[in-house]
Order: sequence, then C-alpha cells, then structure tokens
Amino acid sequence: MSSDGSRLISALLKRANHQVKSVFYARREPHQSDEYDLNELSSLLVESNLVLVAVYSRYVVRAIQLTDYIHKNYPDKLVIWGGPHCISVPELSLSYADGVCFSDGDEVIIDFVNRLESGKNYLETPNMGFSVNGYFKINETLPPFTDLDSLPYYDFDIKDHFLLDTKLIPMTKDILRDGHAVYPFNKPILFTITSRGCPHNCSYCNNCRYVAMFGHNKIRSYSISRIIKELKYTLERFDFFGLVGIGDDDFFVRPTKEIEDFAKQYKENICLPFVIAVSANTYRREKLEPLLGAGLKLIQMGVQSGSERVLDEVYNRKISLSRTRTAIKDIEKYMKKNSLVLLLDFIIDNPYETKNDIIQTYNFILELPQNVKFNIFFLAFFPGTPLYERAIKDGIINEIDEDSFRFYSSSGTTLRYQKNYETFLILLIKKLHTKLPTKIHGMIPVLKFLGCTPLRMVGSIFPGFFYAGLSKLVSR
Repeated sequence: MSSDGSRLISALLKRANHQVKSVFYARREPHQSDEYDLNELSSLLVESNLVLVAVYSRYVVRAIQLTDYIHKNYPDKLVIWGGPHCISVPELSLSYADGVCFSDGDEVIIDFVNRLESGKNYLETPNMGFSVNGYFKINETLPPFTDLDSLPYYDFDIKDHFLLDTKLIPMTKDILRDGHAVYPFNKPILFTITSRGCPHNCSYCNNCRYVAMFGHNKIRSYSISRIIKELKYTLERFDFFGLVGIGDDDFFVRPTKEIEDFAKQYKENICLPFVIAVSANTYRREKLEPLLGAGLKLIQMGVQSGSERVLDEVYNRKISLSRTRTAIKDIEKYMKKNSLVLLLDFIIDNPYETKNDIIQTYNFILELPQNVKFNIFFLAFFPGTPLYERAIKDGIINEIDEDSFRFYSSSGTTLRYQKNYETFLILLIKKLHTKLPTKIHGMIPVLKFLGCTPLRMVGSIFPGFFYAGLSKLVSR
C-alpha cells in the first residue's frame, strides 16, 4: 500500500492537470489474477487513455496477465510498465508491455504524456523503451535526477484511489490504515524515501543496474526541511499512522550534521517513533545518538551471510563480518535504555553456499546478543542482477522463470536449492526466536550442540525432500 513510486508519478501527472485513477492490487498469491478480477476494472479502463503499471519481479506474472487482458479487451490503450523489474531488464518487460520506463520516471513522465497527447513522437522519450513493430527501441538514459525537492508530495488523495480485491473497492481511510499495518510492529506505518541511491553494489540487488548505467549509484537526497514538511502534511491528514518508516537503502550515508538537523526538526514537528536502515560500513555512534532522542525505535541492518567467502565471492558485499560484529555490539549498548530494536537480515537457500558456509551463518546467529531480532529471507534471483545472470549461465534457473522471482521473504516460501540439515537449523532457530523469545537464550547450548560436526554428519544421511518438508513445518 505504500507504493511510493506510483504515488509520486500520480502526483506529478495531477500537478500537470491530468486526471489519474490509482488502483492497488490486494496482496494475495502473486500469480492469482482471474478474469473476474480484471473485469472489475472495465469502468476505469473505458474512460482512460493510458495505463501505467508499477511492476516488481515478484508480481511480474500478475502484470503480464493484466497487460494481456487490456490488450485483448481494450486494444487502443497503451500499457506502460515501470518500477524495479523494468529498471533491471527493460527488454524482458517489452515482450509484454507497449513501453517501459527503465530509469527515473519522474524526470520524463510529463514529457511522455505531453508527446502522446499532442500527437508528437513519444517513441523518442528518454529513460524509456518501446516495442515497435516487433523490435525493441531503447532510448537514451538521462543523468540521475537530482532536484528531489522540486517533486510534489506523494499522492494520498483517496477519493480517486481503489483497491482491487475480487471487487473494485473505493479507497477509504480504514482500508489505507489496515494496509499500512505491517511487520515488524503491525501498526500503521507511513513509509517515505528521503534519498535515492545506495553506497553498495551487491550482486543480488537491482541497484547494480544503476551502477551499470551510470558507472556509480549517485546518492541524491531531499533536504531535511522538505522531508519534514511532507511528513507533517500527510500525518495531519491521516492521524492513524503510529510510526514512520524511512525506506532509504542506508540512512547513515548522510553526513552527521544533516542527521543532527533531521533529529532536531523531526522531534519538534513529527515526534512519532521511526525506523531506519543502515549498514555496518556507515554506522557511527555520533550519527545514532541524536536520533535516539528524536524517536528512533528500530534499526535494520543487512548481514546476509555469516560466511566471509559468500559475502565476497557471491554477493560482492564489501562489508566485513568483523565490522558488522563491532556495529552490532555497539548498538546493543543503546537497546535497553532507549527501547531500541536491532533487526538483522540474513539470506538463505543460496545454491552457491556450501554446508560449511551455511553453518557459519547459523553460528553467527547463535552468537547474537540476546535481544537482537533477525529476518530470514530466501534468495530471489532478480532479473538484471549479476547473480541472476550467473544463475542462468550455471543452469540453476531459466530466463523468465516465474519460480526464480519468488518473494524476498520466508513467508510462504519453501526450500529449493539447499534442502539440507544446516539450512533447516537456521529455520529452526528462527522459529524458536519467534515462538519462545524469552527462553531462547537458555537453549543456546543445545542449539550449538545441534550444529556440531557429528550431528551434521548424521543429518546428511536424510534426503533433501525430508528437509524440505521439515522446513515447511517450521516456516509456518
């Protein structure tokens, strides 16, 4: 429901005096999209001239179904895709859509629509590609858009928003509130992006695409005053939000003085608990401390693997485990006093990991301080990333294989590549942390014993389908 990209594009179009209707798909099974669902869109499609679809790789099958439906029933409508899937691999998207936006859409959307409306040659629009008579036309890429303060606020005008959930339902404040009540606090959280770009170049992340296009991933930021003004405006309209989620790849890329300014203005004007993501490379105590008094309640940090080999050779993640351990230990000092939550991310089910790599991740988790929380994600091969290309070359996945686009989550996901005792242990400890958070620390000696070499040798006797079944049970 946050949908920052589509809300921004909608706001830009409205500012240019275009009429926009926004439809949010209910977040159900990603491949579920029957004819009845799509027929519900007819009243909107009849009166529309253009359809824009925001596409994540996880939901590309649904986007294909929607696009095919529109082409079949409304052949005069252009369907343009945008979003992370198109940024990664525009050519794959053009097999289905009439056009794609593969770079900053806010830089070109008004130009594109004006060309289309006036009958000019929209096929030359930069940052976009088009399917023309059976071939793909990929246009020039503009430099990264930097004037973020000039952009309008996200479009939260619910009067022309809808939810497609079997029926087409007009958006209400209640639907908006419930749709924003998400993990880890399960209360309505307002997400915002205060910067673009990431200082890392991890092989599994589509940030790699920006590096490929521009030679680096330029960090671009909103000014602090602009951030606060938009937050204040939105929160005054929707008083049910209990948290603010800052969705930057790494909030600590900002210099210390900017973070101090943010903390001061946020405390004076917003004063809601908020969450950020940081990396061990950018973590500094002098950046953390000002935020604690402003309402910082959760820090999310990626570890991804307890194996230095996997971080270096597979993920191209230039963050050493020693630096990560140091950052974790330092943040722990603030947790109890400031009611601060540290949430770490790990990736499992990676076919390029050995059993020794996996057990290193397991041991890393066992050594975490008692109150540190962690996520377990299942590796997803996102198109356009080096790891995706490597997996295709090695025959692990097929191109345009919907199974390879699985959601970057443990929810409803089963093991595919690492159906073994060691991976099961990681899922087991996650289950115990979730169900028995106050007792897990006393179980550490037993859990360490489960990871010893003799038991691992015994565990290797059982076939992969046995651990796939067990993993389903503990992932529920």
